[in-house]
Amino acid sequence: MLANFFGKSKPVNFVVLFALFLIYFSLSLFSKELSFGLFKELLWFIVVFSVYNFIIAKNQLTFDNSYAFLFFVILLGFFPDTLNINNTFYACLTVLLFLRKVYSLQSSKNVFHKIFDGGLWLGFSFLIEPYTAIFIILLYLSIFLHQRFTYQTLLIPIIGFSSPVFLYFTYCFWYDKTEDFQLLFNWNFSYKLDFYLNTKYLFPIIFISFLTLSSILLKSPKVLAVLNTFRKNWILTLTHLTISLSIIFLIKDKIGSELLFSFFPISVVLANGLELFQKRWFADLFVIAALACSIILYFI
Repeated sequence: MLANFFGKSKPVNFVVLFALFLIYFSLSLFSKELSFGLFKELLWFIVVFSVYNFIIAKNQLTFDNSYAFLFFVILLGFFPDTLNINNTFYACLTVLLFLRKVYSLQSSKNVFHKIFDGGLWLGFSFLIEPYTAIFIILLYLSIFLHQRFTYQTLLIPIIGFSSPVFLYFTYCFWYDKTEDFQLLFNWNFSYKLDFYLNTKYLFPIIFISFLTLSSILLKSPKVLAVLNTFRKNWILTLTHLTISLSIIFLIKDKIGSELLFSFFPISVVLANGLELFQKRWFADLFVIAALACSIILYFI
């Protein structure tokens, strides 16, 4: 029943999924104080949902369904610390705008503009969270898969990336705050994962990791056997997932909200995994189990 409902992409699905998000958001309010800021948080997440939905639908990263958006919302429910508006959230939002350009390179329209905009958004993200600069690999991989390397496509991303970085350097230099600029390049590599070993994170991480790995193993042989655009996007998605996990590992001060970086590729992978189930009852069981676990965790 649930699989059939979300098996098609309709406006009503967006409304239902936003209602599900409101349930998760309301449950998370036990640790927050009611204020006007909560309304602004909702508005920011509407922006995220809109950009996310646009990327999925426009670039056909899944079939014509709402599975990816469903899993994106469920992931927010599994990890309520991601429902906070902080620097990590803004970094993730700018990365989403960057991804909009990365995945759209499958079209040959306005390639140079897309590449420049991708580098520009990544530059803004770098100013918020320096480790996101690693995503430049994804942009060049997209160029390699969907377009071709020329001196323009090699240099334009660097120019786009450097523009906001240079402006920030100018600001710091003018106000004698060059130490703040230097901190952007002070990468203290940290692989400490103790924060995720408590029950609040350990169980959902194991659960989601199992589902994600299973989806990758089941979907990849079928996708890689056919030479088409979806195959290229699948390679991009798996690379995106790898880079996102690397950034999460590298971030020193882990507070839980950094997991938001991985929600886009994980939701796409899980959606493609769910599409493999021929028996609707099994897909329903898959979705119900994920929904139930995400809600139960609020009361443990």
